[in-house]
Amino acid sequence: MPKVEVSVSVDDACLNQIEQVCQRLKSSGMDVKQTLSSVGVINGSIEPERLDGLNQIEGVRCVELQQGYQLPPPSSPIQ
Repeated sequence: MPKVEVSVSVDDACLNQIEQVCQRLKSSGMDVKQTLSSVGVINGSIEPERLDGLNQIEGVRCVELQQGYQLPPPSSPIQ
């Protein structure tokens, strides 16, 4: 099964420890792609069956699946 893209919000009380939270996420199987320290968000991907475990990590406020949208090419007919 392919990995799902997620955004993890770090708890406000742990913002100064975002690197430690990032390491915990990696240890839980998350492939971290981007850490946005200024806003307390860590982006990456994880196997779907490991997704629920991310909420149990110390310093994690919430985990959200990233949503995508693909526009049709400019040459496609108007729908």
